[in-house]
Amino acid sequence: LYPVVAMARKYRPNMERTQRLFEAWLSLCIHSAERGGAVIIKLCQWAASRPDIFGTDFADKFKKLQDSTTPHKWNHTERCLRQAYGENWRDHLRIEEDNILGSGCIAQVYKGYISSDEGQEQPVAIKVAHPRVRSTIAKDLGILRYLAKTMERLPFGIGEKLKWNNLSGAVEEFAAMLEPQLDLRNEANHIERFNKDFASNPDVIFPELVDGYQTSDNVLVETFCSGVTLEEFCEQHKDDKELRAKMCELGARTMCEMIFNNNFVHADVHPGNILMSPDNKLILLDCGIANEYSERDHDLAINVIAAFIRMDGRRAAEFLIENSNQHMQETTGEQALEVEKYLDEIAEISKTPVQGDFAFKKVSMYINFIMNAASQHHVRITPAFVSMALAIKVQEGIALKLNPHASIIRVANPIIMKAEAKRFQKGGFQRWKTIADDTWRDFKVRRERERNARLLGDAQSV
Repeated sequence: LYPVVAMARKYRPNMERTQRLFEAWLSLCIHSAERGGAVIIKLCQWAASRPDIFGTDFADKFKKLQDSTTPHKWNHTERCLRQAYGENWRDHLRIEEDNILGSGCIAQVYKGYISSDEGQEQPVAIKVAHPRVRSTIAKDLGILRYLAKTMERLPFGIGEKLKWNNLSGAVEEFAAMLEPQLDLRNEANHIERFNKDFASNPDVIFPELVDGYQTSDNVLVETFCSGVTLEEFCEQHKDDKELRAKMCELGARTMCEMIFNNNFVHADVHPGNILMSPDNKLILLDCGIANEYSERDHDLAINVIAAFIRMDGRRAAEFLIENSNQHMQETTGEQALEVEKYLDEIAEISKTPVQGDFAFKKVSMYINFIMNAASQHHVRITPAFVSMALAIKVQEGIALKLNPHASIIRVANPIIMKAEAKRFQKGGFQRWKTIADDTWRDFKVRRERERNARLLGDAQSV
């Protein structure tokens, strides 16, 4: 149907029938995405946060997938609650079948109440994983891996470009990011870490775990956070540009702190997971997906972006080539092509003039240029850098909803410089401690991936 819709919108854009046809096509796409499973929904959630790329019509329609996918049946929820908290779970936990706060690609969330011995009730959010979600994701990821390998073999130079953009590596990074979300105990660990990282920042709120309700693989009980959605906030304060700019900067600063200082990043930030509290604080929900990078990958990102901030694109390119050559030497033995030309191309974008701010106000323009140049000159981009860049691009899309004139780079500058200074101050014992911590983290990540792989394997065999 797409060719018909495209031709109609091109030659009859103002006809009512054309608009109805387009909306019907988008509705069919949403239905197909929901049936496509969690992986497809997750990709569509990201796309819906980028109206600047995919258009406002697409974003407005597909934002439904951010928290309003088709919910699972109540009998599955009851079964999970019995398994987690026993046959008498209703004695201390009140939850109504229809009180669903949202339904995503992995789980759905209910509003409930827990009763104290004094008879008081505390509102809570109860997340329950969808049935068969593990087997579905295992199949979806298998399809994505096959498609990535196939696309890297396409003729006419297309496959070669995708190969050097490391499409297969990006799929593996996406899989490693998504698989931990299948066990809600991982999300519980993430919630504790985020609350620790932002304990000194009263303007950023994460839900907290509820004492007495141990998280299982299928059920998580957390504090209920009250607020309005990003879209509702923008509508309520459409004339208050100062407040919207302030909240935009708070969101951008929060994301940059995660990426550059904390090295622990909420990797599922889209409008469906963001609320604004009544006292104008930022609430971040759904902590199931989080990224923590190795020291090598984290250092690379900081080095590259800090070099751009100093308007030294050539130095940024040198970091990318050095990392690529080192990685390729360990695997295929290949090296970057036309190095000087690549250095000159990347250096050129840092010289682009701009009014009142650091070059290119849109971070996406840097990232897209880097990826295109990398494919031409056989510079292998590490998947961790791609996922970090994607986090920045998603944050930029959200920031633009609050403030169309937002510049993530301006907010990021001092945070990146602080992170870079902290790295240079490390020496002696502290440096060795960092290496030891990094080794231990890598070991835990490998162990967690092996456990998730076993869960997926068990799900496929059922």
